[in-house]
Amino acid sequence: MHTKRFSLLILTSAMLAAVSSTSQAQETHEWTLVSPLTPAISYMALYQELANNISERSDGRLKINFLSYGQHPFSGAEILSAVRDGVVQMGNTADVYVSSMEPSIAFLGLPFLFDNLEQAKAAYAELEDPYYRQIFADKYNAELTTGFVISGSAIHANQPLNSIEAMQGQKIRVFGHESGEMIRLLGGEPSTVAFGELYTSLQRGTIDGALTGMDGARAARVYEVVDNNTWWNWSYPVEFTFVNQDAMEALPEDLQEIVREEANLINERIQVDRDIGTMRILTDSIEQYGITVSGLDANTLEEFRTRTQPIRDEWLEETGELGQQAFSIYEQGLQ
Repeated sequence: MHTKRFSLLILTSAMLAAVSSTSQAQETHEWTLVSPLTPAISYMALYQELANNISERSDGRLKINFLSYGQHPFSGAEILSAVRDGVVQMGNTADVYVSSMEPSIAFLGLPFLFDNLEQAKAAYAELEDPYYRQIFADKYNAELTTGFVISGSAIHANQPLNSIEAMQGQKIRVFGHESGEMIRLLGGEPSTVAFGELYTSLQRGTIDGALTGMDGARAARVYEVVDNNTWWNWSYPVEFTFVNQDAMEALPEDLQEIVREEANLINERIQVDRDIGTMRILTDSIEQYGITVSGLDANTLEEFRTRTQPIRDEWLEETGELGQQAFSIYEQGLQ
């Protein structure tokens, strides 16, 4: 009789353990991923694909709701703090949006640091783990999951803006402290215009030109109202995606790995897309709108670089040892 009771107890315990294990395996999680970008940006579909792939690989145990510009209340500058505070579990934003909140993140957004995209990508690769990843983790309770470099920072206007003389008095839309100070030092008048108002501001002459990447120019349809692109490539912004560390740690280990693996795969695809996509948009704009494209000759580039040196000096002073760390890594890469 005792043997039967003992056997029944073992069987019951085993069944309860199995039920508990199954319950844990079936536990579901739901996250929100927010981005400040409009759906008109060409690679935005890849973020939706990231959310879909994670849900599919996890058999629905982790669902991610992806919200773009207009579907959530956060500006690009607010997304980092929203993730830090756990208001949302996952966020996407660019360094230029958060430079006023966290200047150290805006390193690749400093004016005229790099000669070309490959130089900028090499610098980011060296900075990603010891610098950016550490800042997000230590200061913002966030795990960096994607980071890619964007080229094609141009100035779109009614005339070529390829000299100090051409810049004098030009009202130019900017999107952060660094870009605003750059325009001022080059003789222009910085103006803050919401992305959604860019088209009408250019159309009405409220501003003479606008700083934005080629994806932004296409999304805002700027070449319907201006016909000049001056290819400055003055900075190489980095766009990040990050996850609240508490939300990540609340996931079972297998789901954590799925998030990291899928984010890495999407990141590689977005970087490849951006490497070729910027020039593709420029070519399409020439063919569709007949725009004029010009650049900066070597002497003008060096003059622009010299005139904007105070921005880099101010950044180094403001960011202290952290900024110097980034500059040291950057300078080693140039050697």
